[in-house]
Formats: sequence, structure tokens, C-alpha cells
Amino acid sequence: MSAFTLLLFFIAVALVMASLIGHFYAIPQLSEYQYWLMTGGFAVLAFGIIFKGQSN
Repeated sequence: MSAFTLLLFFIAVALVMASLIGHFYAIPQLSEYQYWLMTGGFAVLAFGIIFKGQSN
């Protein structure tokens, strides 16, 4: 993994973890946007996979 895709992977994991925390615990900021956090996490992960082989 390149540094760019590794960074995207960790961002995706952080978004998905925030979504799961918001689902299982009543944290207003996370619980309100849990669906969008999960969607964003998977979108970032897909973006990282699509551009994995790209380099300058």
C-alpha cells in the first residue's frame, strides 16, 4: 500500500468506527449521522481501492 491509500484506509476505518460507536452508544453527534458516516467510510475505502495503482 502506498502512503496515500494507507491514509485513505485509516480515514475509512475511523469513519466506520465512529458510525458503529454512534449506533451502539447514545452520542448525539454520532448517532444523528451514523448512516452518513458509514456511507462516507465505504466511499473513501472504494476511492482508495479504485486509485490504488495510480501514481504520479
